[in-house]
Amino acid sequence: MAVTTIADVLKQAERFEQMLADYYADLAEHTSREGVRMLTDYMSRHRVRMHEELAKLAADRVEHISASPLRYQPQAADCKCFDGLDLPPDATASQVLDVAMVLDECLMNLYRQVLQQDVEPEVYDLFESLLRSEQRDEIELKKIRAMDYF
Repeated sequence: MAVTTIADVLKQAERFEQMLADYYADLAEHTSREGVRMLTDYMSRHRVRMHEELAKLAADRVEHISASPLRYQPQAADCKCFDGLDLPPDATASQVLDVAMVLDECLMNLYRQVLQQDVEPEVYDLFESLLRSEQRDEIELKKIRAMDYF
């Protein structure tokens, strides 16, 4: 039986964030609405939280945290999160924001699954920080939608 480590989860989150960036970049490229293009361009470039959080830690601590085993394999944040989320080229900013919140929820669920396990305090702090960042992002997206900025 293979052991799942924090490094595996971080790689999974990084792959998912890259899928998000690619998804938003593709939307920006194919939309005819300038507001949607600006929104998706912004969203495709701001997905760097995990790297920022890891950069706050000393290199030896990152290595230690990454090697930490998990008792249970978290459910994947992966392509399945994108199922049924096809947006037409003329999608509105509101539709894009709705999809963004669904996709952010996939990543938050991954982080919550790690937090529900018995992990070292440093691992807990890292994933709690990542979760809080995603939750702040969700609030910002809701504010943008409420202001009808785009």
